[in-house]
Amino acid sequence: MELALKPVTPVAQLAEEIASRRGARHMLLLCDFDGTLCPFFADPRAVALTDSMARVLGSLASRPDGSLGVISGRRLQDVRDRVTVPGELYIAGFHGLEIHTPGEAFLHPDASAAAATMHDVAAAVKPQFADLPGVFVEDKDLSIVLHYREADPSVRVVAQSVFLDAARAHVDAGRLRLMPGACVLELLPATDWHKGSALEWIRVRVERLHGPTFTIYIGDDVTDEDAFQAVGLHGMTIGASERVTSAEFRVDGPGDVERLLNSLDAPENNRRT
Repeated sequence: MELALKPVTPVAQLAEEIASRRGARHMLLLCDFDGTLCPFFADPRAVALTDSMARVLGSLASRPDGSLGVISGRRLQDVRDRVTVPGELYIAGFHGLEIHTPGEAFLHPDASAAAATMHDVAAAVKPQFADLPGVFVEDKDLSIVLHYREADPSVRVVAQSVFLDAARAHVDAGRLRLMPGACVLELLPATDWHKGSALEWIRVRVERLHGPTFTIYIGDDVTDEDAFQAVGLHGMTIGASERVTSAEFRVDGPGDVERLLNSLDAPENNRRT
């Protein structure tokens, strides 16, 4: 049975709900990047934080009563280069396969082991997309992404078929796994580590420093569903698009996300630890 789409919750109401549930606990705020903090672009290299979004992220990351992080499918260094704000940040790349915190780094052992296979698949499929307009393959070392946002529907079908054919033997052998996204299809190392695993890894370290947390996760795509599940009963999950189904609340894209972050950073929410 298809799940009913949750209505958009007004930002002011959502901010009040967070304040009511959080109490005096340390706030751990974790967000996806593309589609959540920034709108999508056909060329992922063109995505950037607005000045106003960067300001509120920097303010939240600098507060003593909360911790801020980004969990993205991008390379970790790519995220770090795009989220250059003051304060301490917890950043996870490749859907959590690599994580950087203030003072600690993590790389999943299966990630680097699959790199050679990734390069072989990317080299095999790239020439096949030369004549498919609106389609390109991004080799991210630890994953491969088929982008088809600008392609016509008929071209998308062909591109996905070619990509799946090239990956099938590795997927069937358990070396790699496929993950769909918003106009993308990504090939990743075959591990059960995901964004939810990264959220739990980060939360353990934040709670060592600050005690129990009120964890908030905001994401816009099916790749964020694992993180929603990992938040548990003592936090809040917020979808930023119609593509996610398991989040408790929904807002309307990066614009609403920024308004919510500004509400959380308002003076009346400035708690002291």
